[in-house]
Amino acid sequence: MKNIIALISFFSFCFVGLSQDDGRQMLRGQVLYRDSNVANENVINSTSEMATITNDDGQFMIRVKTGDQLVFTAVNYQLEVVTINDEILANNRLVVEVTEKVTELDE
Repeated sequence: MKNIIALISFFSFCFVGLSQDDGRQMLRGQVLYRDSNVANENVINSTSEMATITNDDGQFMIRVKTGDQLVFTAVNYQLEVVTINDEILANNRLVVEVTEKVTELDE
Protein backbone atom coordinates (compact mmCIF):
# COMPACT_ATOMS: atom_id res chain seq x y z
CA MET A 1 0.00 0.00 0.00
CA LYS A 2 2.86 2.38 0.81
CA ASN A 3 4.41 1.66 -2.58
CA ILE A 4 1.17 2.53 -4.40
CA ILE A 5 0.84 5.84 -2.53
CA ALA A 6 4.49 6.66 -3.24
CA LEU A 7 4.03 5.80 -6.93
CA ILE A 8 0.88 7.93 -7.25
CA SER A 9 2.63 10.83 -5.49
CA PHE A 10 5.62 10.54 -7.82
CA PHE A 11 3.49 10.62 -10.98
CA SER A 12 1.38 13.50 -9.65
CA PHE A 13 4.55 15.48 -8.97
CA CYS A 14 5.86 14.76 -12.49
CA PHE A 15 2.61 15.87 -14.15
CA VAL A 16 2.46 19.09 -12.16
CA GLY A 17 6.15 19.84 -12.79
CA LEU A 18 5.94 19.22 -16.53
CA SER A 19 2.68 21.09 -17.05
CA GLN A 20 3.95 24.47 -15.82
CA ASP A 21 3.86 27.16 -18.50
CA ASP A 22 6.77 29.58 -18.67
CA GLY A 23 4.67 32.20 -20.49
CA ARG A 24 6.53 31.87 -23.77
CA GLN A 25 4.78 31.83 -27.13
CA MET A 26 5.88 30.89 -30.63
CA LEU A 27 7.30 33.78 -32.63
CA ARG A 28 7.64 33.60 -36.39
CA GLY A 29 10.27 35.62 -38.14
CA GLN A 30 12.51 36.10 -41.12
CA VAL A 31 16.12 37.15 -41.57
CA LEU A 32 17.03 39.29 -44.59
CA TYR A 33 20.16 40.77 -46.13
CA ARG A 34 19.53 43.41 -48.81
CA ASP A 35 15.99 42.09 -49.37
CA SER A 36 17.16 38.51 -49.91
CA ASN A 37 16.63 35.57 -47.56
CA VAL A 38 19.42 34.46 -45.24
CA ALA A 39 19.51 30.67 -44.89
CA ASN A 40 21.18 28.81 -42.02
CA GLU A 41 21.39 31.83 -39.70
CA ASN A 42 21.56 30.84 -36.02
CA VAL A 43 18.72 32.26 -33.92
CA ILE A 44 19.42 31.92 -30.19
CA ASN A 45 17.17 32.94 -27.31
CA SER A 46 19.94 33.80 -24.86
CA THR A 47 17.46 34.15 -21.99
CA SER A 48 15.96 30.65 -22.22
CA GLU A 49 18.97 29.09 -23.99
CA MET A 50 16.81 27.72 -26.84
CA ALA A 51 18.04 27.91 -30.41
CA THR A 52 17.03 27.27 -34.00
CA ILE A 53 18.27 28.05 -37.50
CA THR A 54 16.59 29.72 -40.45
CA ASN A 55 15.34 27.61 -43.35
CA ASP A 56 16.10 28.20 -47.05
CA ASP A 57 13.58 31.06 -47.10
CA GLY A 58 15.23 32.76 -44.10
CA GLN A 59 12.26 31.92 -41.86
CA PHE A 60 12.39 30.71 -38.25
CA MET A 61 10.14 29.91 -35.28
CA ILE A 62 11.23 30.17 -31.65
CA ARG A 63 9.52 30.39 -28.24
CA VAL A 64 9.85 33.84 -26.60
CA LYS A 65 8.32 36.15 -24.00
CA THR A 66 8.70 39.84 -23.23
CA GLY A 67 12.25 40.73 -22.20
CA ASP A 68 13.95 37.78 -23.94
CA GLN A 69 16.97 38.55 -26.10
CA LEU A 70 17.33 36.94 -29.51
CA VAL A 71 20.84 36.71 -30.93
CA PHE A 72 21.25 36.30 -34.69
CA THR A 73 24.63 35.02 -35.79
CA ALA A 74 26.27 33.55 -38.88
CA VAL A 75 29.78 33.38 -40.27
CA ASN A 76 29.41 36.06 -42.98
CA TYR A 77 27.10 38.44 -41.06
CA GLN A 78 27.43 40.82 -38.11
CA LEU A 79 26.02 39.70 -34.77
CA GLU A 80 22.54 41.15 -34.25
CA VAL A 81 20.70 41.26 -30.89
CA VAL A 82 16.95 41.97 -30.60
CA THR A 83 15.11 42.39 -27.29
CA ILE A 84 11.53 41.12 -27.44
CA ASN A 85 8.88 43.67 -26.46
CA ASP A 86 5.06 43.65 -26.30
CA GLU A 87 4.72 45.12 -29.80
CA ILE A 88 6.70 42.26 -31.36
CA LEU A 89 4.60 39.72 -29.46
CA ALA A 90 1.35 41.41 -30.53
CA ASN A 91 2.40 41.25 -34.19
CA ASN A 92 3.76 37.71 -33.74
CA ARG A 93 6.16 38.53 -36.57
CA LEU A 94 9.78 39.71 -36.54
CA VAL A 95 11.83 40.71 -39.57
CA VAL A 96 15.55 41.20 -38.93
CA GLU A 97 17.92 42.81 -41.41
CA VAL A 98 21.53 41.76 -40.96
CA THR A 99 24.67 43.41 -42.30
CA GLU A 100 27.60 41.72 -43.96
CA LYS A 101 30.74 41.16 -41.92
CA VAL A 102 33.80 42.62 -43.60
CA THR A 103 37.18 41.23 -42.58
CA GLU A 104 40.30 43.08 -43.63
CA LEU A 105 43.55 41.21 -43.87
CA ASP A 106 46.95 42.73 -43.09
CA GLU A 107 49.30 43.02 -46.02
